[in-house]
Amino acid sequence: MGRNRGGKLAAKFAREWVRPVKKVKRRRRGDPDARPTRNASPARQASWRARREADRQQANGRTNGTAEAVTTADGRHTEVSVSEHPNNIYPPHREVSRVLDSVPPNLRAPWHGNCALPQSLSRLLDQGIDPRGGAIGSARIRAPGNPAHGSHNPCCNSCISLRNAFDLREAL
Repeated sequence: MGRNRGGKLAAKFAREWVRPVKKVKRRRRGDPDARPTRNASPARQASWRARREADRQQANGRTNGTAEAVTTADGRHTEVSVSEHPNNIYPPHREVSRVLDSVPPNLRAPWHGNCALPQSLSRLLDQGIDPRGGAIGSARIRAPGNPAHGSHNPCCNSCISLRNAFDLREAL
């Protein structure tokens, strides 16, 4: 019997004693730049919309700044804004102003209140839409050909307080 290991006896033994291997179905991952589906997470939707706004601003000739999108928890409402000069910003909602005023002066960013996030939140709140529990996505606006264009821009100290006060998740 010892001489027949490579023959029919070994094959019969292998079939009887070895469990069949389960095939694992691999999840297909789509193109990260593809439009998110209706069932996509709010973070995915916000991130995609921020990158699209950054592309649109770049096509209009803008070479710096940040595009930001806020998507509600149900994923139905998204508001997109761009960081602007202090003379062009959307007036902040009273809840947004209250949170921004609570940031200690030594922790404030030099552009405190002129970011895209306070504008996006103010627009949603003025429309009567509660953004709490939603997600935010941000994208850098850079000159054409710059590899940093469209990449994630983390929240500044002023916006971190807004993110925490409205219980928003930051999409990367």
